[in-house]
Amino acid sequence: MRKLTFILTCGSIINCAYATESNTSLSTESGQIVNQTESNITITAEELKILKKLAEQAKLNNYSGVPGTAPKDKTVSATGAALEETQSGPQIYAFFTQTLANGFYYEGRLYAKYNMLTQNPAFPNIQPSEENNPPGYKGVVKLGYNFHVTDDYDITPYLRLEAGNNMSIVYADNNGNYVNSTNYALLPGFKQTFKLSPKLNPYIDIYGGLVQVNLTGNLTQGPNPNQQFTGSVLQYQLTTEFGLAYKFTEHQAIIPYTQFVYTANNPNSSAAAPYNQGGFNVSQLTTSQQVYAIKYSYSW
Repeated sequence: MRKLTFILTCGSIINCAYATESNTSLSTESGQIVNQTESNITITAEELKILKKLAEQAKLNNYSGVPGTAPKDKTVSATGAALEETQSGPQIYAFFTQTLANGFYYEGRLYAKYNMLTQNPAFPNIQPSEENNPPGYKGVVKLGYNFHVTDDYDITPYLRLEAGNNMSIVYADNNGNYVNSTNYALLPGFKQTFKLSPKLNPYIDIYGGLVQVNLTGNLTQGPNPNQQFTGSVLQYQLTTEFGLAYKFTEHQAIIPYTQFVYTANNPNSSAAAPYNQGGFNVSQLTTSQQVYAIKYSYSW
């Protein structure tokens, strides 16, 4: 009976304490009543600024530095640029990306490429140009979702969409011969991020799908030298990217990475035909190339 009375008394005291937490009345010896409410607590603008800065610092300390990821229930934005060294010429791109608190991820990229006077590994039967090739450019959009599988492992499936000009076959010479190309790609993929430490975090990015390459050209070797002809190549492409994000400041990261790109060509009859028959001499061989690159990212 005494135990029951004790328990009921404690429960009553706790209940009263919660009931009077936000509005407590204190009686003084003079009978004056002093009300203490939550409205008595104020935060200055400077203190609020400090709190926001601490929250931002805590968020970025938990961010891997890999675009396409973010701490759980946090939004991370990032922008920057990358330099990629391909076997047919160097290319650069600028990007902006956000991974939202609800997990949705999007990224936009703008590429520019310097096409060197060299063999394009994706089209081994087409000869390199005799003069400077025109530059290439393309736009890329990525849409995906960031899953927090464990505290140390994220996976981000996405869809990559591309549209470009002269990023595939390019040819030009002093006799007026040329080959230009446009390409459109639909490439689903997924990125795996391993959060090993606050500063160093590796990732593996695998994507592949279909690339449509449309060709236009004029070659003196053709049956009608002054007439423009066309062709198309459907490519099956697979890219595997290995990277390592190194956060050297709270906001900044350097990300070196390498890519292995495999391409199988499926040219139509016009693209596969020899030059003297009005074609582009595109081979059906499956080819591979390696890309070395480094990316700078600033996040907030």
